[in-house]
Amino acid sequence: MRMPVRVVPEEEFRSWLAAGGGKPPATCEPSGTELRIAAEDLVFDLGCLAAPAGRPFTIAFDNRDQGVPHNVAIYTDETAAEALFVGEIVTGPTEVVYEVPALPAGTYFFRCDVHPATMTGTFIVG
Repeated sequence: MRMPVRVVPEEEFRSWLAAGGGKPPATCEPSGTELRIAAEDLVFDLGCLAAPAGRPFTIAFDNRDQGVPHNVAIYTDETAAEALFVGEIVTGPTEVVYEVPALPAGTYFFRCDVHPATMTGTFIVG
């Protein structure tokens, strides 16, 4: 497993904190009903997924992590209190295709339920 670490001077860190920290919100556009995402080294390869509103779609999920369980789950927001779709947890390496029912237009949150602190992203339905 690899985990990137970046050491920065204290002044740069404080500036990052003052600016709100973290990355800007991810944006992407729907390009069809067949989505793909992979997990490797405990991170997703994409920070944003998008699907068309009101149409069922698939997510081809490639879990590349040997012996590590992952899934893709879509929630209304980052609290993960209300699930819109929860994919089966699969142990890698393996691939699975999730069949997701139509969702209303909106900006949602996706994550791996096994690693919710590190494997997250924005899910746009439009």
